[in-house]
Amino acid sequence: MSENASMGFNDELAALVADVANRVDRWTAQRNWTFEPGSPAAVEVANSEVRADGTPWGDRPVRTVYQYVQMSTTLTAEFARCGALVISAGRPVPGIETETRSALEAGSVAWWLLEPGLTARQRVCRMQLLRRNSARELAKSIKEVGEDPAVAGKETIAGIETECRALRLARFTQGGDKLEDQVRLGYTARVKALTDELGNLGAYSIYSGVAHAELAGIWRLFGETGMTLADRQPVHSPVAKPEASFAAADSMLKAMVGPVERISALFGWTVPGRGEEISTTIDYMNGEMQRLHP
Repeated sequence: MSENASMGFNDELAALVADVANRVDRWTAQRNWTFEPGSPAAVEVANSEVRADGTPWGDRPVRTVYQYVQMSTTLTAEFARCGALVISAGRPVPGIETETRSALEAGSVAWWLLEPGLTARQRVCRMQLLRRNSARELAKSIKEVGEDPAVAGKETIAGIETECRALRLARFTQGGDKLEDQVRLGYTARVKALTDELGNLGAYSIYSGVAHAELAGIWRLFGETGMTLADRQPVHSPVAKPEASFAAADSMLKAMVGPVERISALFGWTVPGRGEEISTTIDYMNGEMQRLHP
């Protein structure tokens, strides 16, 4: 691929990723973050769960899960948008793949929280598992920098466990990784569940190798320059690789659209309406990726 052709390819690929990210931002904007009457989300919000003091849960615990999903989906789009900037700059793939890995991480949070078939109680348990793990990691960071533990606010293990007792949930077990019948997936397992479902096998392992600077990941920075040494051994240098950039863009698109499909199903977004917009976007995205395939 010539330099001019490569730059045109990069620009179009980046524009596609940025366009989809902008659409995701629009669907997850506060004014659009609503569910339809009679949708699965409406059923979950109208749950019959009771707190420890005998009062109803109400809608807040479930709506808080949905806000968590909204934030993580927005973060996924932001990582993808940053990846698009690196693609358009024609840079070698490690920088692109690092952003892609982050997009997959963020997308997998929404994906896991919105697994179909969960009850309102199970969905809230999943959120509390993620919160408790986050609080554990935050406490470590606070201690390491010598900061006042109070900066964590309500996001402490003790605070979250108190909240769970108030909701009449069981105690955490397995070191805080199980709550009732829900078990928190580790980072790798959670992303693998997303990528396997979307037919993106092996992507996370490749991008993790880059992020961790494994030798195989470092080597992805380099390619043959066309020059050789005196013994005819090829000279390698950092180079852009259109095929790898394309694969990374594909992963970023799936990281955004996978969770959005689950949001649409849970919220009962309609056709015509946002449901149709999402379906049309997926068709457009797939068509463009087929056209741009190097």
